[in-house]
Amino acid sequence: MKNLADRDFLSGLMFMAFGLLGLALSSRYDFGTTRSPGPGFFPIVLSTLLFFIGAGVALKGFLLAADRIERLYGLPLISIPLAVVLFALSIDRLGMVIAVFVAAMVATFARWGYGVRSRLLVATGLASFSALLFIVALRLPIPLWPA
Repeated sequence: MKNLADRDFLSGLMFMAFGLLGLALSSRYDFGTTRSPGPGFFPIVLSTLLFFIGAGVALKGFLLAADRIERLYGLPLISIPLAVVLFALSIDRLGMVIAVFVAAMVATFARWGYGVRSRLLVATGLASFSALLFIVALRLPIPLWPA
């Protein structure tokens, strides 16, 4: 039972759960054949691979003693998903630059030790790079600034 807190075991279970979720969500799409794949072919194959890779990682973690998870830190578990949700909710209203800047600022709180200056540099750099890549280079129809 001591290996149930193993990092590999828990990571494997997480991958297996994501694989099962992917299978459940993509099961309503037509699978097709290998010669003529349907819209469900890629998600089903990818989810199945994810499940089996997770099973292998979990089995390795269960059978072999490795790194135990000492402590879970709550701040990264909150700030990273919050940054993603904020980005998704704000990109249409605030534009690419502000949405990426806000999401990056929130995401920097996942780790202690960054000062205000470092957080601002990271957020400004990511917002600038995202705007250059997605709007200038790839010419995606995403608003740069609020309308």
